[in-house]
Amino acid sequence: MTGADEPGTARREVFALLEHVNTVDEFFGRLADDVRWTLFGKHPLAGSYRGREEFVPATIGKVRPLLDGGLRFRIRGLYGGGAVTVAEMDGVATAKDGVPYDPFYVWVCRFEGETIVEVNAYIDSAAVNDILERLSPE
Repeated sequence: MTGADEPGTARREVFALLEHVNTVDEFFGRLADDVRWTLFGKHPLAGSYRGREEFVPATIGKVRPLLDGGLRFRIRGLYGGGAVTVAEMDGVATAKDGVPYDPFYVWVCRFEGETIVEVNAYIDSAAVNDILERLSPE
């Protein structure tokens, strides 16, 4: 995509933070304190979250301990312009039992300036259910 349909350099740099295990948390630091994050799917992490302090522990915080070496994302595409950027991504991780954890993601992110204020996120429910059923202590 080109022109108004392509996110600018600043947005690309924000999403590039997801491509490295050691900068993923920096990406989540770009969320507004009161971000509205809705995670769609048929899995235990699905739901609506209000605020970074609610969202991160309830979702990433439940999956991260099940992984060996952390989670990063491979960006397949970034689309949009103006206040909205859509990211298509694959997770890149290995579960503690050696099985790849590689769900697909689509995040529709609404920005105010360079701060993410709302996300509608879609994730591969089968991959989430699989890792939680196999490895979650709950």
